[in-house]
Amino acid sequence: MLLGFIGLFIVYALSHYWITLNKRDFFSTVLVIVLPFVGVYYLGWMALLYCLLSAYLGTKAGLKKLQRTRAVRVSFYDKDEEEQK
Repeated sequence: MLLGFIGLFIVYALSHYWITLNKRDFFSTVLVIVLPFVGVYYLGWMALLYCLLSAYLGTKAGLKKLQRTRAVRVSFYDKDEEEQK
């Protein structure tokens, strides 16, 4: 059971890391949606706490990597789009 929690933590953190670096990553999106349900089914409600912690740490690591490689954009618009007024 401990191996299940460790595996869930690592895979969920990695999927949040990947989705932070590439927001159009379909595989990571599917993992982010499916893994909490799988974790609750097999490991119980504590899996949600592990998912929450790993999501925070994975996203934090991804944002740190983005800040090192390029300036992080805060806007919700893509590079080519502008706000329609």
